[in-house]
Amino acid sequence: MSVKFRVYIVRHGETDWNRTRKLQGQSDVPLNETGLKQSMLVGEALKDVPFARALSSDLQRALKTAECILQYHSDVVFEKDESIRERVSAPLLEFIIRSTAVLSQYYLGESRDEFSGSDTPAPSAETMPEFAARCLAWYTSSIEDYMVATVKEGVPVEQPHNILVVSHGGFILTLLTALQANGAVTCREGVEIGYCLNTGVSIVEYTDIPSGGERPFGGTLVRYSGVEHLVHQNLPPLEVNADVLGDAWWQP
Repeated sequence: MSVKFRVYIVRHGETDWNRTRKLQGQSDVPLNETGLKQSMLVGEALKDVPFARALSSDLQRALKTAECILQYHSDVVFEKDESIRERVSAPLLEFIIRSTAVLSQYYLGESRDEFSGSDTPAPSAETMPEFAARCLAWYTSSIEDYMVATVKEGVPVEQPHNILVVSHGGFILTLLTALQANGAVTCREGVEIGYCLNTGVSIVEYTDIPSGGERPFGGTLVRYSGVEHLVHQNLPPLEVNADVLGDAWWQP
């Protein structure tokens, strides 16, 4: 069965806070020089994909990454969406992590036993269940409903209808984990969900979208956080994301 829709989900490029393992949350941190290079490379890697629609978090690290990709797709409708920002973190926690090296080590992974394997979330203004619910609600309204509407309107989909989403590591990890947990997405053999790397490309494919909108649609995650575009240029990404450390990450 041919692919009708393909959703490309890309994490933003590296920032200085990524490099120093500082929790970013919804702080509006720009890309650093490496992050800009990464974004240019992922743009080149995706330049031949005929995107029909593009959405990005409105935080500048995601917007700049999206801009680097869309420089090759000037005719694509581009939407900024604050709903796909990173998880909301408590301002006091962010201040402590930025200001105090000792507590930074404690919260960001070197002494995090208090949270690991526990039902108690790390201090945050948005709990993991709330974050997961936000991710799923956004995907339902912005991606699944869009696919249904496209089918109902009779828009030709002989070729895959490609959708670009540029967001954040915690958002992407939580979204795809939640979609897998509720049966909306299954992983192709050999594909596993884990940390999402800077400019990592994840792809969900759909072969059948019922015009009546019956859920779940049964998407297949065929790629997760692919960074071949970086490896080939000897620009390996960081393998740690502070925004998903120091926490009992959401489990189904």
